[in-house]
Amino acid sequence: MMGHPLKIAAAAAAALLLAIPAQAQQASCRLRIDANPSSWIINGYDPFANNEPSGNFDLIFTNDGDAECVFYPIFILDQEPFGLRSISGGRANYGVVDLFGGYDATPVGGRTRRQVSRRSVAVPPRGQQVVQYRLIVDEAGLSRSGLHEQRVELQAEDLEGVPITSRQLVLGVDVLPSATLGLSGAFRLNNGQAQVDLGELQEGVAEVPLQLRVQSTGPYKLTLESMNNGRLVLPGTDWFVSYGLALGGQSITLSGGRGEYTGTTPNMHQDSLAVRFQIGDVSDRRAGIYRDIISVAVSPL
Repeated sequence: MMGHPLKIAAAAAAALLLAIPAQAQQASCRLRIDANPSSWIINGYDPFANNEPSGNFDLIFTNDGDAECVFYPIFILDQEPFGLRSISGGRANYGVVDLFGGYDATPVGGRTRRQVSRRSVAVPPRGQQVVQYRLIVDEAGLSRSGLHEQRVELQAEDLEGVPITSRQLVLGVDVLPSATLGLSGAFRLNNGQAQVDLGELQEGVAEVPLQLRVQSTGPYKLTLESMNNGRLVLPGTDWFVSYGLALGGQSITLSGGRGEYTGTTPNMHQDSLAVRFQIGDVSDRRAGIYRDIISVAVSPL
């Protein structure tokens, strides 16, 4: 009599288990994004080398799921004004071109503009798709040497605009410290050397219009070396005339054979420095052509 209830309970439990249907697993897209390199930085850009600040970069979309992923890559700004920002606060415009789809992906208005005619990206199950982009920077906005950058979010949106996945990405250009030299005014070139005619030597300032032009990404140093230690020498003799030199109104002492001038402007700029020669005592000197050679070098600081 005591064994019957136990048998009935076991049978009911067995019937309950059989009533639960097996659920089929639904195939899904599982997308992840890798960047090559991890940050899109145009390295070693020299603004005075006559080349464009640009570079090609890759995004690698990997589908770890069992269903095809179809989406549009979108660049989004994080509540920040558009433009690559430097340490000084200035911003440089840039463009991002999708070379896979052939369209402008630049987030000028805060995000990439969706276009009806855009080519979507499709990644098969357990597959990959590489999408290449070209980053182009407007060099007119580069304010100084160093890194100009902007952080963006790269988002994959499905055809209805629903985000699938995203990752952070840094776009930028690293501007090299750089400086160049040029000369303008009354001189002529002879075998690649600038020759300046001081005219008939008279004590005082030689009235020769001459400017040394410096382009620089920031502060710079000019080094001047006089072959004859600040003296105009009559070749083959001991005769000489001492002289002084001024750059941009600043006196440069060459009596020891070497002098320096420092430009202190912190941002990218161009200086035009007037060159003045102060001729010393010319009395009781032998007639002839007196010469010196001054070598000028510039280095960014």
